[in-house]
Formats: sequence, structure tokens, C-alpha cells
Amino acid sequence: MSSARFLKPAVLALALTGLGGCVSLLPEAEPVSVYRLSAPEPSQWTGTDWQIVLIERPIAPRGLAGDTIALTRPGQSLAYIHGARWISPAPEVVQDLVIDTFNAGQSGLVPARPGDGVRADFELRLDLREFEAVYDRGEEAAPLVKVRLAARLVSERGRRFVGARVFTAEVRASANRTTAIIAAFDTASMDVSAAISDWSAEIVSELPRPE
Repeated sequence: MSSARFLKPAVLALALTGLGGCVSLLPEAEPVSVYRLSAPEPSQWTGTDWQIVLIERPIAPRGLAGDTIALTRPGQSLAYIHGARWISPAPEVVQDLVIDTFNAGQSGLVPARPGDGVRADFELRLDLREFEAVYDRGEEAAPLVKVRLAARLVSERGRRFVGARVFTAEVRASANRTTAIIAAFDTASMDVSAAISDWSAEIVSELPRPE
């Protein structure tokens, strides 16, 4: 399944316009293309035979904590794609995808956000370790997108860790173009998110249900 058809770019016109005789003291900004990741189709939950898992916003290093799209060139530090942004900070983009992935499953685990104010059975804590396009074959070749998330599942009953694992995915972009790179982010992120959802469901299924 090609992920490119799920991309939802939107262009935000950020340039300031002058008003009749007024002088703008700020420089005009170039338009920025804004991207979001794909989301699987949600399922409709009915009944009460489920358990709630709280999906925390991933912790990320400063270089990955904003809405810029990160890349790494050979021998250089982290940089960003010019004229492109995520629709929200990268940790929130990833959190939304993980929640959507849990919502699409039929594992009996229903996701919730910390702000929902519900009593959760489990808490999923995430660290965003890698979320970048790596130019490992030179600056003219298509980069390799790397997504790496460390996950820890905590049982709210007894407040104990019941599982911990690092999930990774690497997808080569089909071309050295922004849309192709975003498509690679899309595929890699979906792979990692689905793996986290399946892993969490497997762990919970092996635990005794509360009386």
C-alpha cells in the first residue's frame, strides 16, 4: 500500500500584507508547506469489555521537539527541510498517530490522552529517539528516514512496569524531494506505531484481568 496517497499537505500563506499607507516593520516570510502523517481508519467501540491505556506525549530532544522536519547530512549536525513543517510539533504528531493506531485496532485496548481525565488501566510512556531523514548516500541521493521510539508500558494497578522495548523503522525515500521524504516518514511512522500497538496488546493479554 502506497502511503503517498494519504499525505495531506496544506499551504499556509505567512507573508504579511500592508494596510493602506502603513509600513510593515517585519520581513515577508516565504509560504510554508505543512504536512501531517497518515492515520488508519478508526473502529467503533461498543460495550464495556475493554481496558484504557493512557498515551503520553513522547519526550524528545530539543532538535526533534519542534514542528520542523529534521534531516542529517554527512558529517554535519541536525538540519531542517526549508519551507516545510509538520502540522504540529513532532512529538504531538507521533502521539496522534499512536492514538489513532490504537483506535483502529480490535485488541480491547482503548487509548486516552492525559487531558481526558479518565481512569486508565495502563500508561504508555514514549521517548522519541530518532525522527529524521539521513543523507547516508550523499546530499544528491534519496535519504533514509529513521524513526525510533522507546516505549514503556506501566500498569496503573500497582504502578509497575509490565514491558519495555525500543521500536525502529527505516524507509528509503523514493527520491530526494520533500513529498517523497514525507511519504517515507509516513510509512516508517505507521510501521512503528502499529508495532507498538500490537506489542502493548500482547503484553496486556498475558496479564490477569482484575476481579
